[in-house]
Amino acid sequence: MRQLAMERLVTTVAGRPAAVEVPVIPADASPAFREGLRCRRVTAALGRCPCGARRPAPTAVQDAAAEQGQADMPTLHKADCPAHDTPLAAELAAWQNGKDGARHGAPAR
Repeated sequence: MRQLAMERLVTTVAGRPAAVEVPVIPADASPAFREGLRCRRVTAALGRCPCGARRPAPTAVQDAAAEQGQADMPTLHKADCPAHDTPLAAELAAWQNGKDGARHGAPAR
C-alpha cells in the first residue's frame, strides 16, 4: 500500500514558531484528493481553511506537547470541505489502492 510522503513546514502557532508536518501532494492525485490535501496544507500553514475552519488555540496539554516538539492540533473542517476527514479518507484509500479517486469521493471545490 502506498503511503503519503510528509514534509516539515515552519509556521506560527499561538504566536510561537512551530514546525508542522504536512502531506506532499502526489503527482498522480485525483483532483478531489489534490484539493483536500491542498486545503490541509493551507490550514497547517495559515491556521485557517478556505472552508472557514480555523485551527483551535492550543490546549494546555497541546502546548506542553509542543514544548517537547510534537503536538496534534486537529482542525474540524466543514462537512462539504474536501479536507474533511470523510471525503479525504476515501480519496486517500482510493489513491493508496491505485484507484481513480475522483469516482469514489467528494468532488473538488
